[in-house]
Amino acid sequence: MTIGQLAKRAGINPQTIRYYEREGILPEPRRRAESDYRDYGEDSLRVLAFIKEAQEAGFKLAQIQKLLKADLRPEGCKDVQCLIEERLQEVKSRLRELRAFERSLRVLLCRCRKSRITTCCLALTLLHDEQTEGR
Repeated sequence: MTIGQLAKRAGINPQTIRYYEREGILPEPRRRAESDYRDYGEDSLRVLAFIKEAQEAGFKLAQIQKLLKADLRPEGCKDVQCLIEERLQEVKSRLRELRAFERSLRVLLCRCRKSRITTCCLALTLLHDEQTEGR
């Protein structure tokens, strides 16, 4: 299939496919002898689907490349497990940060609701006061 056909089936644009090839994430396909056009197979579609799923799980392209290459080595499963564990730790860390943000926002909202001042600037004033107190 052509790059346009592959892009359509994978739900991405052709430039992304070319980028993945340049970065070595997607193996370069064979070329048609008569036209020198790229000729993609179903394996390319499977790799692109994997990339999409891995990105949705929050993996970066460098990590995805490692995941794809891990399959080619005997110790690949252990490498994959380590990458997944790393990603899980990143997610847990981010969740802690988000919970802290949530607590700060709840405090700010509570102060706004309790205040007798009815202007929107109150929230900004309270936020500014907290920042200057922390210095």
